[in-house]
Amino acid sequence: MSNGELDMDAVLAHFPINPDKVKQVSGNASYEAKEIAYKWLAVFLSAGEGFSGNVASRVRIIEASIIQNPEEPEKLESRVVCEIDVEEDMLNPLGNLHGGCSIFLIDECSTLPLSVLLYSLGRPTSGGVSQTINTTFHAPAPLGTKIRLVNTSMIIEEPMLCTRSEVWDVDNHRLISSAVQTKMLPSQPKPKL
Repeated sequence: MSNGELDMDAVLAHFPINPDKVKQVSGNASYEAKEIAYKWLAVFLSAGEGFSGNVASRVRIIEASIIQNPEEPEKLESRVVCEIDVEEDMLNPLGNLHGGCSIFLIDECSTLPLSVLLYSLGRPTSGGVSQTINTTFHAPAPLGTKIRLVNTSMIIEEPMLCTRSEVWDVDNHRLISSAVQTKMLPSQPKPKL
């Protein structure tokens, strides 16, 4: 690590996670990789007040897995599945999940498969910096809908990171929105001479 570079793994060490939450996560990722996913959610929660903290605090990670890429079997990818119930603070004026809230959830949850895969490969974990989140909205999700976010890593060719996310209405088996997010690892400050 160069002078001035932020060691995110050291930062994550300061976020204790309830082990019972981690034990409830299914999937073949290691306990430590699942813990890293919850620690990243804790990092997002620590950013201060506002709607995002209230919403993000209710996200439940239900699966974290490392799988072979079906198109390129020599490559691994990570799949992290999260769930949350649509509540009042997530709604638009029509009483459905607000598009901005949907994108917020995608932004936060799509980071998780990247961190799980990087950790599992023995590489430093990083959430990256969001560059684009190309999103398509397919159907509304009214108050009380249980939504499932299925997030899969696509590219971890540093400095570029890429994930895809699908947001599903669990009870009605309906796709709510889908997205592809491109992230970059943050550039490091140049050392002063």
